[in-house]
Amino acid sequence: MSLAFDPVGQGEREQTYDRQVDAPLAGWSVNEHIQAGAQSLLIGQSVARYFIWDAKRALDYLLSRPEVDATRVGAAGCSGGGALTAFIAALDARLKAVVPACYPNSYRVLFAGPNPDPEMSFPCLSSGLDVADFVELSAPTPWLIQATEQDYFTPEGAKLVYEEAKRWYGLYGAEDKVRLFIGTGPHGTPLESREAIYEWMIRWLKDGRGDSREQPVKLYPNHQLLVTRSGHVEDEPGSRKLYQIIWEQYRERGKKGTIPELMEELRRLQIPSDGQSPAVSVLEESNGPQGRSQRVSFESEPGVQIEGRLLIPPSPGRKAAVLLVADDTSPSLADRIAKAGRVVLELQPRDAPTAYDRRPFVGNWITNARAHQIGRNLPAMRAHDVLRGVDVLAASSEVDSSSIRAAARGVKGSGFSWRRQLTHASAKSGWIEHLIVCGAL
Repeated sequence: MSLAFDPVGQGEREQTYDRQVDAPLAGWSVNEHIQAGAQSLLIGQSVARYFIWDAKRALDYLLSRPEVDATRVGAAGCSGGGALTAFIAALDARLKAVVPACYPNSYRVLFAGPNPDPEMSFPCLSSGLDVADFVELSAPTPWLIQATEQDYFTPEGAKLVYEEAKRWYGLYGAEDKVRLFIGTGPHGTPLESREAIYEWMIRWLKDGRGDSREQPVKLYPNHQLLVTRSGHVEDEPGSRKLYQIIWEQYRERGKKGTIPELMEELRRLQIPSDGQSPAVSVLEESNGPQGRSQRVSFESEPGVQIEGRLLIPPSPGRKAAVLLVADDTSPSLADRIAKAGRVVLELQPRDAPTAYDRRPFVGNWITNARAHQIGRNLPAMRAHDVLRGVDVLAASSEVDSSSIRAAARGVKGSGFSWRRQLTHASAKSGWIEHLIVCGAL
C-alpha cells in the first residue's frame, strides 16, 4: 500500500489558481514555492516547516489505516520530494527505510552552484550542519541515497553526503544500511533508479522477499484522482492558503518593543557600523568646471568591496552632502545635486538587484536564500553598506558631517528604511538631517 499527497503549490493545492484563466497565476509549482518561501523569510522562518508538517500528518493518516503494518513503513521521493523524504526521515522515527533522490548533496558543492528551492533548505549552515546530518540523525535507519549523472544536484555532492554518513553508520556497525546509487540521465528517477528503490524497500520492509523489476500498472487520468469536489482545496470549507497562515503567525508574533530591544535586533542583524570610516581607494579621477569626479571603492566588511561615484563641487570649505542610492537614472540626478553645491556619494549596495523583468527568479532570489542559509539577512547587509557610505562622507574633509542627507529610488531604497530605524533609535541622528524613502522591496 502506498500514499502520495499533494504538497503546497501542486496538484489540488495550487496557491495562485485563478478561475478566469483556469490556471495558477504563478505559472507552475516551483514559482509558488519561491513565493511562499519569500513570504516565510519575511517572518524569519523557512517554508520547509509547512511541507514537513504536511508529510508528518500524511504519515499519521497512513499509519491509521488497518491495512498498514506500522513496523514496515518507508518513504521515497525525488527533487522536492527527495528533500522532504530526507527531512521527514531525520525527524520521524516511524520510517524504517528511506530513499531520497536528486536532493542529497553537500553544501560544499551546492553553495557555489545551483541553490535548492525554498522548501528544500534550512538556515542550518550557520549551526555547522550539512545535509549529511539529516542522514546521521536517523541512523541506523536504512538510507538509499540517489543521484543521476547529469543532475544539478551533482553525483559529486551526493558522494560527499554518502561518504560522511557511511563513517557515521560505521559507529553502529551498520555500513550496509546506507548506500549510494547513481542513475543515468538528468534530474529525475529513470527505470534503474526506480528499480533500485523497489529493491531497497523489499530488502528492508519485506525481508528481501519480492521482485524488484518494475511491473506494469494502470495509470489514471488526473480527473479520476481528484479528492476535492472542484479540484481545488481552497474551495473546501475552512480551507486557508499558506500566505494566510504565514500572515496570521506574523500578527501573533507582533509586539510593541522598546528602543533598546530595537537596537539589539539591529545589532543582531549586523546593520550598525562602528562609525569609523573605511579606507577609500580612488580608482579613477577626473576634474572639470563642476569639480572633481572620482570612482571610489571601500570595504564594507571583510571581503566585501563597494564601489561608488564621489562628486565634489569646487566651492571651498566643508559642504552639505547627499548619499544617493538610486536606479539607472541616478547619474543625471547626482550631477544635478553636485551642481547645486553638495558633495554626492552615489553607491550601489552589494549585489544590488537589476530591473524587475517579471521572471520567477527575479532579482536576488539565490543570494537572498544563501544569506538565509548562513543566518544572515541580505537587506540588512545592504543597509550596512549604506551606513558605511555615510561613514565615508562623515569622515571626508569636504563634508559638513552635521548636514548629510540621503535619497534612494526603486527597490534599492529598501536599505534606507533600516537607516531610518537606526537613526530614530540612536543618538547619532545628526548624521542625516532628512531621510527620503522612495521605494522599498
